[in-house]
Amino acid sequence: MTDTWQHDYLFAVTNAHMLDDDVLCDITFLAGEDKQAVRCHRFMLASRSPVFYTMFCGSLPEAAVVEIADVDAAILRMVIRFIYTREIQLLPDSVMATMYAAKKYDIQPLVNLCKTFLKKNIAVDNVCIILEQALMFEETNLIQLCLSFISKHIAQVFYSDTFLSISSEGLKLVLGKAQETTKLPAEQVYSFCKRWAEHACYTLRKEMTDQALRQTLGDLIFLVDFESMTFESFMDNVGQDNILSDEEKVKCLTVIRNRQKKEGNSRLVFVERSNEFKRCDRENLNGVSFRTSKEVMLSIINVYLPIRKCKLSDRLEVLEEQTVVLTQNLICNETYKCIHLVNEVSIHPGVTYSVRLRLTDGSTANKYFENIYQETKADNGVEVQLLGICAENSDNEIDLNGAQLLGLTFTTI
Repeated sequence: MTDTWQHDYLFAVTNAHMLDDDVLCDITFLAGEDKQAVRCHRFMLASRSPVFYTMFCGSLPEAAVVEIADVDAAILRMVIRFIYTREIQLLPDSVMATMYAAKKYDIQPLVNLCKTFLKKNIAVDNVCIILEQALMFEETNLIQLCLSFISKHIAQVFYSDTFLSISSEGLKLVLGKAQETTKLPAEQVYSFCKRWAEHACYTLRKEMTDQALRQTLGDLIFLVDFESMTFESFMDNVGQDNILSDEEKVKCLTVIRNRQKKEGNSRLVFVERSNEFKRCDRENLNGVSFRTSKEVMLSIINVYLPIRKCKLSDRLEVLEEQTVVLTQNLICNETYKCIHLVNEVSIHPGVTYSVRLRLTDGSTANKYFENIYQETKADNGVEVQLLGICAENSDNEIDLNGAQLLGLTFTTI
């Protein structure tokens, strides 16, 4: 006698055969946005789900065709097969959608399986996926479980590929956890934020500019603890980018300098001209001369730059007396910039040094200083005397009454 599928001892096997071969199916679901047809048996669904029981056996039973727009067809098929067989293969990228459908139709055994799966299988390479789905389905307990895991593996999560695809809402929560832990320096958090924003711009086919990155990050950038950086680290990691605005950079640098002075571990000497700003049109050589009371290294030049995009000097020059000791080319179009010198310049006490640059291409200067001829500034035990430019071959009379150079940053030896 030939064996037939009806002779199988297990109901799960015969039930699956009835489902797979569409034998006596009497209900059709149109699942997902594309309304794919999923056929099955009312009595099987009603026997396992109180919600389906009410749908088919209540006072207003559903018709033979039911639309379910919020559950994808593939997920619904998996859930229905579980009802028939009590078997399911859960995966990290679909487990949350499966749990959503199980909760919607009150299939508690499947809900429990999903929760157990998530607790056992959460890992660095899938925690961001699970977090995203937990946010989508408003699973508060699972969100906290993911964030707890992330706080213990913050660096590995940031380096994972799935981190790049996290939503801005998810990124906000992850950055919040990064702020709570002392294991990850702000420099790395900033780098990961840039990486996330670059991926987002690439995905959206946006031009990869600093302005686009900032627009993508929005206020999330303020979850980076810039003020915990050192001055040198901030300038190396953040100062060369235009993701932060000029005003934001200056604010951070001021806090950093004040903190380092208070801690007594700063090797920086920062001097800045102090007077009112005024807009003017200049197309000439700009500069300042100075002397210091101690031997230091000149490392950064702080300038206000042109309003319109132009070439800021074919060269920036540093002179010792009348000898050029450093030449550096520049292309800039910001309002304010800390220009790192390609090589630090040794500054000897009592010697006159000059820094000069040229605004060309009909540029319009943004700000300059009035009513200053000479002033002496002191910082970190070093006095710096600012002078009108003393270098020869200047193409106009330059003094402290109206120049672009705002300040100088030195490192003590």
